[in-house]
Amino acid sequence: MAFLPLIKLLDINMKQKIKPCYCEEDIPESIKIGYRDYKLEKWKQTVASANEAQGQFFAKEGVIGYTADETGVSHANTLIHEMLHAIIYQWNMELDEKVEELVVNGLANGLTTIFVDNPKLMGYLKNKILEG
Repeated sequence: MAFLPLIKLLDINMKQKIKPCYCEEDIPESIKIGYRDYKLEKWKQTVASANEAQGQFFAKEGVIGYTADETGVSHANTLIHEMLHAIIYQWNMELDEKVEELVVNGLANGLTTIFVDNPKLMGYLKNKILEG
């Protein structure tokens, strides 16, 4: 995947810039995107290796799968990546498969970089969302 070297660099930067967050640390069982709840499913390495992916979005099954051994910024990027696929599906943005992957990779990598480079932003955005 084209974003893996970027993720390694982000992991290094993140450890230097961001203090651990003591908020909810466990991944939720599911997330709501559009009208549907998607189960977040941890894969064993054998499943991930067979798929040659760190994550995958399954529209019909309502599942976002991710590898059990991925951690840190790379894991966050994978989840963002798969959530973007779900957004494209839910809002019926009919894109060619190659175009969708380019858009999703670019947006996921861009958002991940923004969050890593601006560690206070997530808390600020969360507060604004909670304001309603």
